Amino acid sequence: MSTIFRTMAAGCAGAVLCLPALGTPDAGGAKVGDEAMTCEQIATELAPYVQQMQPNVQALALSQQQQVQQAREKLAARQAERLPLSAMATAGALDPTGASKRAYVAAEMAQSAKERSEDAAAANSPLAKQADAQRKQLAAQGEQMQGNARLQRLLQLGHQKGCDKK
Repeated sequence: MSTIFRTMAAGCAGAVLCLPALGTPDAGGAKVGDEAMTCEQIATELAPYVQQMQPNVQALALSQQQQVQQAREKLAARQAERLPLSAMATAGALDPTGASKRAYVAAEMAQSAKERSEDAAAANSPLAKQADAQRKQLAAQGEQMQGNARLQRLLQLGHQKGCDKK
């Protein structure tokens, strides 16, 4: 049941969907018997809203998982690429001529430039653009739902009753 409130909270991300629910109740969203509703009843009435948001939440979650996996792979590759640099740094510290240190500094600068270029490419990748579009779509959906007085009333009731903490 608390997953309904978590899903609604995910939809709130970037859209301030939940903030009005913490304020004063809107008479347009109230129904007779609201105060007597249980968390389960509130969750049941929230379910259609969650179902509307679920596809966008899932799509964004999948894109973000793919981004995390790519970042892990990139980190592993970078660690392997930087391993020889640590040996060069040690050699540079021991070389009285300074030639090893100069070679290390040049290699370090080249590696850093390569990583910055990779980071810029990842930020502009189709997956990053897709995730950004999905975030914006989810935020727009949340903003649209913000105007739904009944939804706001249900979220307020759920918060008042502590349903979001169960």
